[in-house]
Amino acid sequence: MNEAATLNTRSSSAEKVLETFFAPKGIAVIGASLKPGNQGKRIVDSLIAQGYEGHLIAVHPDGKALGPCLSVRSVRELPEGIDLAIAAVSAKRVEALIEPLADHGIHHLIVVGGGFSEIGIEGELLQNSLRDTANKFGMRIVGPNCLGTFSSADKFNSFFLSADDIRLPGTGSVAVISQSGAFLSAILDQLASRNIGVHRAINFGNRIDIGECEALEAFARDPKVKVIGIYLESVQNGQRFFEIVRKTAALKPVVIYKGGKGAKGGRATLAHSASLAGEYTVFQAVCRQTGMIEVKGLNELINALQVLQRGFVAKGNRVLIVSNGGGMGVLLTDLLEEGNCDVVETPLQIQEELKNILPGYYSFRNPVDLTGSGTNEQCALSIDKILKTGLYDCLLLVVLGGTEGINADIAKRLVLPKDFPVVLGAYGRNMFVPLSEAFINEVIPVFPTGEEAAWAVNLLARLGTKRKISVSEVSHSLPTCEGMMQLSPPLDEVCIKRFLRECQIRVPASFQVTRSEDMDQAIEETGFPLVLKAVAPDLLHKTELHGVELNLNDKAELERKWETMNRVWPGQVWVEEQMPPGLDLMVGMFRDKTFGPILLFGAGGSYVEILNDIERILLPVTDEEILASILRTKVGQIIQGVRGQPPLALNSLLEFMKWLTKWVEADTRLISLDFNPVRLYSDSLVVLDAKAEMKLLP
Repeated sequence: MNEAATLNTRSSSAEKVLETFFAPKGIAVIGASLKPGNQGKRIVDSLIAQGYEGHLIAVHPDGKALGPCLSVRSVRELPEGIDLAIAAVSAKRVEALIEPLADHGIHHLIVVGGGFSEIGIEGELLQNSLRDTANKFGMRIVGPNCLGTFSSADKFNSFFLSADDIRLPGTGSVAVISQSGAFLSAILDQLASRNIGVHRAINFGNRIDIGECEALEAFARDPKVKVIGIYLESVQNGQRFFEIVRKTAALKPVVIYKGGKGAKGGRATLAHSASLAGEYTVFQAVCRQTGMIEVKGLNELINALQVLQRGFVAKGNRVLIVSNGGGMGVLLTDLLEEGNCDVVETPLQIQEELKNILPGYYSFRNPVDLTGSGTNEQCALSIDKILKTGLYDCLLLVVLGGTEGINADIAKRLVLPKDFPVVLGAYGRNMFVPLSEAFINEVIPVFPTGEEAAWAVNLLARLGTKRKISVSEVSHSLPTCEGMMQLSPPLDEVCIKRFLRECQIRVPASFQVTRSEDMDQAIEETGFPLVLKAVAPDLLHKTELHGVELNLNDKAELERKWETMNRVWPGQVWVEEQMPPGLDLMVGMFRDKTFGPILLFGAGGSYVEILNDIERILLPVTDEEILASILRTKVGQIIQGVRGQPPLALNSLLEFMKWLTKWVEADTRLISLDFNPVRLYSDSLVVLDAKAEMKLLP
């Protein structure tokens, strides 16, 4: 079964659950009254303003009609045909609504009011009780403390927003998921101001039931949705979110703005792997692995939705730039090349043909510069002739107002290939607004600046040039270990290395030294130089505590250092063979509280945190993703060979990391692993230091 079919099958239930929240046949607004400022009344007014055509009725003890909206005094008086309730009552009154609604056959509820977990312990207790009661009676909830849902085609919204203050968009191909109600209202208002249509949108607030995962599944399956925009501060179920986004982003673009980037996990007592993980850096790894597009703010989110609403991207990164300003062409070229676009020069034959029919002082090389003398006809002719070469994947046209020859009428002259990505930048009030209106039907994005237009082109090209890295040349049999579940805490370095050795992973030879005579075996078997190490389960940072002595080259020096170290750690000092120099790497794992196990890789040694050359990879992971993460780092470039140096054993490194993922997946007791350094040579790999943290079994 292909990815699309798998996602369709799994998300069908989510779509059915959410359908009533977006397209209800009948709505009961509970708590709506004629009292000035009443929240329920504002929801009724918003529904009427949008033109909702289903059965709309208010529920309030006074039973007074709200204009064309009739009212009943209680849930038990509701007529047949109501399938969605909107609770606009105080937090303490919501739970009591669950049973009578369920008895009436209503199992979908939007709770717009606040007063729940966002206010503290008392509100959290109310929220937990509401969730338990809803589960008992099979009630599905959006909220509490939310705006709820919006569907343009169904003329429905559950918003308590004034139609005079917030514009709602018309029908379109965009879907929006927002944890913040304020953000959702701003996003919809901005999209409406740009005439960008929205199919559906949801804000789930405190998210006790329906959240981003259900919405993503439903929008992924909905053929009317071409692009999904998200604002999130936290993730409800990290591993499920990761799985759903990975499948969804393979079908249609998913764009996200992440709030709360500054949060960091505690560092004081953690091994390197845990301290290096970081909440936001893990989120960035989610984006990288899934193909989800991260943007930096509200404006970038709106721009991305605007340019992606057509549902297709560039087939490659070759861009034709056309402008009526030479300096603008230079700026656009710089911006596109920074985004890894290729500003391919126009073929010489085409340049000559255009020079023969148009003024010779125009430049047709790419960027095409028509100067301030260019006309609409000349611009359209140049574009048509150059694009017919088939050399380009996207057109970036940026026009500057103030000249007589090129104006808003250029929209009538352009003849563009079907389904070919085109982005416009238009400077000047007499250019931007008319061009935006002229290209509404073609759904061609028009931006007020060249910078924004270039950003959009870079996005289209990046999505169109995703490449897969083959691991066929570096794939070998994995190390095996029948005893993956045999380790038990507490774990020290020697214990872990013994385990690695049994799993056919190379580690240095080591010997416990409880008396000076014990050194003879190490000297005889490995020779000098040697290393002294203190080994204990709680000894995480040996270097800082002077628990490591390197480059010991004679027995007298070895005995002297051992005596000093043994006084601090009696009976816990080991002698280890010192390995020859190589490339020191860090390979680790940390079990993130939101997304589960995270694999880490990068530059190792004592300066791992200073160098910060670390990649993070969520599990489960493909071989291609492991290889890509290695090659994205600076040490990955060294591994491939630089400045005449031979390449290092990428094969061995890849297989070690693949084996490590199998271990982590097999033993859920593992909390963190830290192998630093892992020393890589041209033909092999050796683990020099090892730390692990494992949960104690109850």
